Amino acid sequence: MHRLASGRTYQLHTDVRLSPTFRGTARPLVILLHGLLNSPENVREMSGADPFADAHGFAVAYGVGVHEAWNAGGCCGQATTDDVGYLRQIVDDAARHTPVDRSRVYVWGFSNGAMLAARVACEAPDLVAAVGMVGGQALVSCPTVPVRMLHIHGTADRTVPWRGGWSDYLKMNLPDGEAEASRFAPGSELQHILWDGGHAWPWWAIGALWDFSAPASLDTPVIPDASVFPNASAIPDTLVVPDASGARSSDSGLGANSALDIGSALGASVAAASPAAPVAGP
Repeated sequence: MHRLASGRTYQLHTDVRLSPTFRGTARPLVILLHGLLNSPENVREMSGADPFADAHGFAVAYGVGVHEAWNAGGCCGQATTDDVGYLRQIVDDAARHTPVDRSRVYVWGFSNGAMLAARVACEAPDLVAAVGMVGGQALVSCPTVPVRMLHIHGTADRTVPWRGGWSDYLKMNLPDGEAEASRFAPGSELQHILWDGGHAWPWWAIGALWDFSAPASLDTPVIPDASVFPNASAIPDTLVVPDASGARSSDSGLGANSALDIGSALGASVAAASPAAPVAGP
């Protein structure tokens, strides 16, 4: 756990630390954001990000939301904090403890944390090279800034519905994921992966997020690239996959019902992360 000058905290996982005698080779940094009324421990367990990061050579910073909520631009928990500024502080502080390639900073999040990831892509394009949403919706409009974003969503999600509409849990209307591209600038690289599940982090998500993000850098322009998902020529906008065994849902009656070789479906190497833990909210 690290404390920032602002008084806020975050957790840092890295297997390479800076010292007076060792600076290390700069590596990507992923900032991973928990859901509403969740904690860094929740998203660490459900994502399996720590061992995956060690195996793939990047560091992970886990954000800590004020009152377990993020200010994602309309949701959630009446949050009014400057969370985009907070993520900037995390990058600066993490670079004091582990070698960080500032051109390869990625923000991934679950639910409310995913919503903040989308906001960061719009409001801090100089900070992040790519973002990933799992079980969230983009609440911001970003008509002038091209972004790179992977959106993973369960089609049976009732907490944050994929097709938008009213959420009984959040007591608010949410946008339609199918119309997401209309809220982002032309030239944005947007990928959707839909799966037959509820409000949960599927076990294969960590690998899919890494495979999408890893090629991205602030040094390269945002240009939609089908090679990220080699099968994309047949499905240019959205990749639909069935439910993956091992995912658990916080929505009653929703859960895993079939297994899938996601590596083959995405045409990329995806490592199995720890099964998702039940979560309290978005």
